[in-house]
Amino acid sequence: MSDPDTVVRRYLDAVGALDLDALADTFAPEVVMDLPYAPPGFPRRVEGREGVTGFFAAMPEMITPLRFHDYRIDAVADDPGSIVAQYASDARILATDRPYRNTYISRFQVRGGAITWFAEYFDPITLVEALGGTVTMPGQEVSA
Repeated sequence: MSDPDTVVRRYLDAVGALDLDALADTFAPEVVMDLPYAPPGFPRRVEGREGVTGFFAAMPEMITPLRFHDYRIDAVADDPGSIVAQYASDARILATDRPYRNTYISRFQVRGGAITWFAEYFDPITLVEALGGTVTMPGQEVSA
């Protein structure tokens, strides 16, 4: 059985490489993924190994490998199996050929050597802009 730090590193390495087989091996059957800051068009919650793996299976058609780096992985002292990870990505969106470089903070629950729950927090504006969209602050609109 793997310790929680190792499981989270394996997850980050697998997502970073878009290695779907290795990724599926990090999940418990009942895994839940929460993406609280996901922009419209992306799910905010996905449940079950098949569902979460299916979400990631669509990524190779949208983005190059994310090449996660600069890991900082910390155990939560009073919650065994709970991990907080900070990391960054360096990829390109295929449809726009724009760079996608984001930073993330995620919280994981690891039980029995597998991820049972995780939430990923990222800058949705960075994603929207990489996809070719724009975000304009009120009062900053450009008149036609």
